[in-house]
Amino acid sequence: MKAIAFSPAHVTGFFEICYDENDKETGSRGAGICISLGSYAEAEIYGDDINIEGNIGKGEVTKEALENLGVKGLKIRIKNELPFSQGFGISASSTLAATLATCHLFNLPEKKAVESSHLAEVKKKTGLGDVVTSYTGGLEIRKEPGIEGEIEKIECREKLVVAVIGEEMKTKEILRDEKMIERINNVGKECLKEFLRDKSLENFFDLSIKFSFETGLADKKMQKVLNEANKIGRAAMCMLGNSIIAIYSKEMKKFLKSYQHYECFIDNEGARVLAAFFP
Repeated sequence: MKAIAFSPAHVTGFFEICYDENDKETGSRGAGICISLGSYAEAEIYGDDINIEGNIGKGEVTKEALENLGVKGLKIRIKNELPFSQGFGISASSTLAATLATCHLFNLPEKKAVESSHLAEVKKKTGLGDVVTSYTGGLEIRKEPGIEGEIEKIECREKLVVAVIGEEMKTKEILRDEKMIERINNVGKECLKEFLRDKSLENFFDLSIKFSFETGLADKKMQKVLNEANKIGRAAMCMLGNSIIAIYSKEMKKFLKSYQHYECFIDNEGARVLAAFFP
């Protein structure tokens, strides 16, 4: 028996870190975009243990999430379309795809996949809100944190381009820096307030630029690229990574051609099971 699932990558534009003693309540407030590139996972009932194959990096989050589900006798194959540690939420999307496919095989509710993946991300300090937003899809607003947090979904139809500009950015290091957390929360809270007054895609990009500059997360190289890109169209930094997301145009693609870049669309469906094969 096999099942295949897909989870979209998720790009955060601005956010506020929200820790809680209960990991289910831990998460983030802010806004981001789910994109049509992401992670595919094939789950197969096989053997007596859990085996994970594919371009999964260390795979620690996925292993933790599958252990949370309490299942065994499983082989997982994962294909990621974007790199880790570049603000695309790939640890979340690969884990969510794997747990969704697994839950389908074992007749478990999809809520279990979201919960197990979120708890694994929080424990490993690789993300805070990517799991619940990848499951939701669209241009989303995280109004309240956690698995059961309030999320507003805005469906948009737009072609995008994402590009890797610099070295990997380690989410763990930032989520452990108290001074950076304070800056992020102060700016992120203000950006969310402003976005709730104008929930347009254009305002999302404007506030994402503000967030990356005022928090200091955008270094000099990133600031230079963003300034040039915004002379052409709309572009913002992917949180947390040295990458950018931009509204597609021929001029923008030409500007980004010297970097590792990918074309995509906004994904409005969110994570889902694609197929299942039962003998």
